[in-house]
Amino acid sequence: MSGLLDRVLCVGCAAGLDPRAPAIACAGCGESFPRVGSIPVLLPQAAAHVELWRRQLALLLASGAKTKAGLEAEARAPGVARAGSVRLEAMARAVGAQVDDFAALLGPALGGPLEEPAAGLPRGVVEYSYYLFRDWGWTGPDARENEQALEALREVAPGDLGRVLVLGAGACRLATDLHRHLGATETAVVDIDPYLFVIAEAVVRGRAVRLTEASLNVMEASHVSMAWTLRAPEGPLGDDRFHFFLANGLEPPFADGAFDTVVTPWFIDRVPTDVPAFLATLRRLLRPGGRWLNQGPLLYPPEVPIARRHSRDELFELCAAAGFQVGASNVASRPYLVSPLTGAGKIERVLTFSALRRAG
Repeated sequence: MSGLLDRVLCVGCAAGLDPRAPAIACAGCGESFPRVGSIPVLLPQAAAHVELWRRQLALLLASGAKTKAGLEAEARAPGVARAGSVRLEAMARAVGAQVDDFAALLGPALGGPLEEPAAGLPRGVVEYSYYLFRDWGWTGPDARENEQALEALREVAPGDLGRVLVLGAGACRLATDLHRHLGATETAVVDIDPYLFVIAEAVVRGRAVRLTEASLNVMEASHVSMAWTLRAPEGPLGDDRFHFFLANGLEPPFADGAFDTVVTPWFIDRVPTDVPAFLATLRRLLRPGGRWLNQGPLLYPPEVPIARRHSRDELFELCAAAGFQVGASNVASRPYLVSPLTGAGKIERVLTFSALRRAG
């Protein structure tokens, strides 16, 4: 029986593509696809994406050095109280340590920084690094976000998940928990951000990874930073059953009907600009009778027109029109990215539901 790696498609011409080949190239159109570390980059103009990520790494290093030097200068400025100097110096060390940690992990995978202009800093560091800490680092009696996410999905998805695709998998803890505990036979995870994915893959494969959490908004100077050790609590998952792809979650490069289950965690309200079109993509990817599992708060970015900020009822209507039968659902207010370092975070109202792909 063929596996998921036999159902991968070229993003250029939709011909079959073998991501296991030493050099990934399409026999149909001749397009080649690099890797970042061991992760295939299945994007149009894939080499240009890798160059962009390398330029972002150079910008991250330069920006980190500039921020660190600025904080050190402020700490030495006349009139700064001793406690203020201590805080600023601690922040400078924290910024330097965090940038160094990311560079040490990403540099070898990307091929080093590329000293050319970049449009902006990598979002995986600036916006999403807390996902790595939450998924693999934070500990203690209050660190239950991962457990709560899994249990909410377990409630709406009885039975085995089978062949699973997780779109926007991020730091990948939910994807690995689903794989281990809800009967997945094979899982493919997709994201477009190497700054999360390279580190997530290292952890999933069994590596213990040091990563510094840094905060510039602190109540106590002793809580400016923490060096966490990220590790998979239940041990590694191998590449024979758990596969990483840097690819577009709106156009996943897989054959029709390749999956029994597609999961969209914190995705449907953040990424697709055309929800009906995205639902058609989900339907294509699922076999008849397959399931779509969604989890997230339905909090849309400000640039999304109000008419397209779909409520739960609207989303369920769109599902029915797209050939899905909505099943069980639950809604709960849950902590979100509450850091043990700062004690700060959010409470989000999270919707979790399953929807069956109808035949025909």
